[in-house]
Amino acid sequence: MVLSAMLSVAVVPPASGAGADAMYELPLLPGHTTSSAEAMNESGDVVGFSLDANGDGFLVRWGADGSLTPLQAVGGGTGGHAVKIADDGTVAGFTDTPDGVRHAARWNAAGVLTRLEEPPGYVQGEAQDINNARVAVGQLSTDTATIPVRWGPDGRATALRLPPQAHGGTATAINERGEIAGYVSVPGEKTRAVRWDIAGRVHDLGSLGGSDSQPSAINERGTVAGRATDAGGTWKAVLAPLGKKVKALPSQDPGARSVSVNNADVVVANVKDRSLRWSGTGTGVGTTELQVLRGTGSTFVRGINDAGTSVGTSGEFAVTWDAQGRVSALPVPAGVDTADPIAIDATGRVAGNVGSSRAWPVRWRAAVWR
Repeated sequence: MVLSAMLSVAVVPPASGAGADAMYELPLLPGHTTSSAEAMNESGDVVGFSLDANGDGFLVRWGADGSLTPLQAVGGGTGGHAVKIADDGTVAGFTDTPDGVRHAARWNAAGVLTRLEEPPGYVQGEAQDINNARVAVGQLSTDTATIPVRWGPDGRATALRLPPQAHGGTATAINERGEIAGYVSVPGEKTRAVRWDIAGRVHDLGSLGGSDSQPSAINERGTVAGRATDAGGTWKAVLAPLGKKVKALPSQDPGARSVSVNNADVVVANVKDRSLRWSGTGTGVGTTELQVLRGTGSTFVRGINDAGTSVGTSGEFAVTWDAQGRVSALPVPAGVDTADPIAIDATGRVAGNVGSSRAWPVRWRAAVWR
């Protein structure tokens, strides 16, 4: 069964700014059967894949009006991977050349590819994030080492400073001021969380006593969020406000993953089969468990916007949660019985993927809720 035949609406209307009240399917490239949304910006643009009948994925960008733009590939390849889209439609990620080597890349709003600089000696790279000034961050690698890198708007690479004894690392996130979060490798640990300020100085964010720290986001306050292992090797969600070290957030089970933070320092993450929300500072941090939709089991939160609304899944259903953790199902047309939202913007628009278990394998389609 082809999913497009089941959806009642296929034209994306202008955004109303009033939150999500209906679902709209995003178009495919000609002859393609499946698609996947990967990221969304605050302008309502979405980036992801359109896949042909052989399962080969081609990177595309959908405009807020539902328009479809293919992203240029290298040497006849099928694209790459997009990790972030800036508000002007610039996409950051990486592309694979036909010989299988991965290279950091950027695409403009017209889909034109720019390979980001790899200085002599570096053979591959990945962009992990980009801000609205089109400054990207990520990593470059030789056969033996990986270093954290910042690429300017001109695509030129600058190696980020390492703390004493560190021998490599990765930049994972950048905010609009140009502050960067990431991790470095140091003796006795696999990864250790750091923050680079706008002057390029590196600040050690500490650890929970374990061997891994993995920052996933930095907000406009300079607060870093992510996860780290404690002395027993258990993953915990952590937060490091500007000028402070990482600390584990309270009242959580082992196994934290998919940690997000908004610009008010409100954090959401998943622990085992539960989704939690933390707000407040210092010893006054409050923990809220996000509700389960009636008749479903586990939840999985994907992100949070600055209005405090979270998005994710409860069972097979796409849902949002308000600031009190109350759950609401996102609407889907007849025939759709599984959904996976991936992002929510400041107005409440949601991007994600939908499908039907009546067909196997499931033919996923990229969609937006507005």
